[in-house]
Amino acid sequence: MRPNLRCLGILPLLWLSDLQAGPINWGYSPSDPPPYVAMDGADLASSLTRDLGELVAGAVKQPVHFAAVPNNRIDEAFEQGRIDIICNTLPSWHSRPEQLNWSDVLYEDADVIATRRADRAPAQLDDLQGSLIGTTLGYHYSESLTNAFANGQLTRHDVRDMETRIKMLERGRLDATVEMRRPLQHHLLSSTAAIQISAWEIEHFDMRCAARPETDKATQLIDTIHQLLDQGRIHEVVRRHE
Repeated sequence: MRPNLRCLGILPLLWLSDLQAGPINWGYSPSDPPPYVAMDGADLASSLTRDLGELVAGAVKQPVHFAAVPNNRIDEAFEQGRIDIICNTLPSWHSRPEQLNWSDVLYEDADVIATRRADRAPAQLDDLQGSLIGTTLGYHYSESLTNAFANGQLTRHDVRDMETRIKMLERGRLDATVEMRRPLQHHLLSSTAAIQISAWEIEHFDMRCAARPETDKATQLIDTIHQLLDQGRIHEVVRRHE
């Protein structure tokens, strides 16, 4: 059982010297779409990731450094000590999740299907039989969807970003795209794209934070996140980006 430090609202003295050794190295994937990640050139701009990192850093009264890490290099970055924590992730996306220090669930999301508004919204994979599906390069999908690509039921077409996939969908160059619900809804707030989002979820995600194991800093960061969850402050950050 984890110590109930979130209720106590105090930090053991041994953590303080560890934190003072340097800033929090907060990892993020620059390929994650808004509102999770937004880029201003090579810098992380206002986004859910930045706001969350700054909230946690403020709670522990330490500076935060945001470190861009490609999805396929995150575990390596942990092993090399280049990042202390990364959020917007879940255990199944890591090669050795048992070796990381995990937070409770911060928020939820899901892979859903986007289709043209004039088409019938799919309610199962069979409804997409023979379709050309827009996908994200390097992204690992659910077992059922992966199998549908492998057996030829569906054709996977990797496209560099969501905005391009949606444009291709509107122009009839794709039959559907697979997107995460929150980023897609966020995109549609400022778009006139005539597309619809399936109520059916291909896969549901309970998004969490992972921290470097066996360090006082990681333990303190995870417990601080739990305290902020209990106070409702992380929910406030998430709500601002919906």
